[in-house]
Amino acid sequence: MIDLNLIVSSENHNLVTYMRDRFKANIFYQEFVPGHGESNSELKANYAALSSINAGIKKGSKIMYARSYSAFSKKGWSNIREALKGNEVSISTESIISSLNSIKAHRIFLISLYNQKRHDYEIKWLAGFHFDIIGSIALGRTGGKAITKVSKEDIMDSIKVGKQSDADAIYIACTLLPVLEPKELVSPVPVITPINSMARELGIDL
Repeated sequence: MIDLNLIVSSENHNLVTYMRDRFKANIFYQEFVPGHGESNSELKANYAALSSINAGIKKGSKIMYARSYSAFSKKGWSNIREALKGNEVSISTESIISSLNSIKAHRIFLISLYNQKRHDYEIKWLAGFHFDIIGSIALGRTGGKAITKVSKEDIMDSIKVGKQSDADAIYIACTLLPVLEPKELVSPVPVITPINSMARELGIDL
């Protein structure tokens, strides 16, 4: 069994339940902190928190950083990797960019579980990596507890809308969403999620 370590938001019950049922998953919770975590002080605080977590992880282990906090930039990614050095690390946001680039996707249909303000930030973030958002759906949830209540049916219905676009890929934002198994993502238009992207990077079959 794979020795997997998850660093997750304290509200991320969907992913924790799924991974514990299938893998020998060690769970490390981080409490919600307002903001995106990209200021120097926020990066420094997150580095200290992750370094403390890393001290309790066996070196050479696989780690999923299943959060977006302090992970919206290359600087943030580097900060996380340095704090978790000695291990094989996959970062949710970085894995998304890598997945989209690997299939040469440029025109993206975005599905997010967020309210409009946070949804707009996701669009801006993707545009910063030179993706063209040709359409999107915001499911309008505010806060982790509300987001975790989004049903798989809501997500699958949104994917159906995305398939009708001429996007190169459909990207579903948020690590709090119900885990979609590979068979549920089979589509003429590639469907990319943070969890599936991180699993591929770490060589894990969901």
